[in-house]
Amino acid sequence: MNAKKYKHLSFEDRCVIEEYLNHGYSFTQISNRLGKHRTAISKEVLKHRFLRGSAGPERPCCFESKPPYVCNYCDNFNHCKKQKYSYSSHIAYNEYKQTLISERAHLNITKDQIASINEIIAPLMIKKNHSVNQVFISHPELLPFSKTTFYKYIDLGILNVKNIDLQRKVKWKVKKEYDYHKDKVETSIKVGRFYTDFKDYMEFNPNSSIVEMDTVIGTQGSKGGKCFLTLLFRQYNFMLIYLLPYKKSRYVSEIFNQLKQLLGIDEFKRLFEVILTDNGTEFSDPESIEFDMNTGEKICSVFYCDPNCSWQKGSIEKNHEYIRYILPKGTSFASLTQNDCYLIASHINSTPRLSLNNHSPYEASLLFLGNDNINKFKIKKIDYDDIDLSYRLLRK
Repeated sequence: MNAKKYKHLSFEDRCVIEEYLNHGYSFTQISNRLGKHRTAISKEVLKHRFLRGSAGPERPCCFESKPPYVCNYCDNFNHCKKQKYSYSSHIAYNEYKQTLISERAHLNITKDQIASINEIIAPLMIKKNHSVNQVFISHPELLPFSKTTFYKYIDLGILNVKNIDLQRKVKWKVKKEYDYHKDKVETSIKVGRFYTDFKDYMEFNPNSSIVEMDTVIGTQGSKGGKCFLTLLFRQYNFMLIYLLPYKKSRYVSEIFNQLKQLLGIDEFKRLFEVILTDNGTEFSDPESIEFDMNTGEKICSVFYCDPNCSWQKGSIEKNHEYIRYILPKGTSFASLTQNDCYLIASHINSTPRLSLNNHSPYEASLLFLGNDNINKFKIKKIDYDDIDLSYRLLRK
């Protein structure tokens, strides 16, 4: 049985340990019952067992130095004259609480600071899914210690914020074998647009603006179909989100036609000089993106990542995590509107990033994009404490 990796035993856990010891169960049986490692059970018993009787150390019980280390199950317990130990859930839990109080007494944090954090910081992290870095930026006056210390306080359980409330509790999954038949963009279309071509282009044009492009899907099925087209200005982590009725190339082309009209060709050329995307069929018409359909002028260059190499556009993949905080995988996009996309993008772009020296993508991109363009994209700056990266954002 796989052991659950909880750090502390509860009072109920200790009651189970005592009951099972009273009935002669082994540490392995107890660990299987509680979902804990047997070493944790043996350490618990050794740490909190207590001496019973008045016999001296010259007459130790045989269980003093071997499992179960206590005499709870012994039939001769009341008549035995040897030095013997017992385990009590109440005594063990009280000792644990006293140890915890003693440890907290040496922490460099006051009761008032704990109260302030629980009142102001905890709701931001629990209800609005703010990261540790984000709350350190928005409320430094309430956090006069390092992030490492903050994590320590969370581990010790002295704050209302728990580990489960933190944004990134990474679960590594077995990587699926790549299906090369999913690489639907024909090779003939990608000639001159391979990732090696992208690297060559950037070598000669190192200051070019790179926009990473991808899609995010909702619940798939006959009722669904809606998905997001995401565009990320790599240097600034500034992301645009557009709602597509279906994951098809013609709808991607429509969005770019709208952007060309919205920005004007000259500004579009400046902002979208290089576009890097994957091999999805929705991106199988690069010419409709690259060319001004009115004049036939090439105004940008589209390049494709290598198959099964999402890390080649890792910035946008990382930013998709923020979307998934708000719309977890399996969520239907059927009821969403483009205004919802603007709202989601505004909150994500207002979130400060460590990679941007604790500035938000909104702030970092302001000089490059300009206020006028940001307004055209319908992205608004959200105050730090009003940023909501949880499912509650779209339920207000």
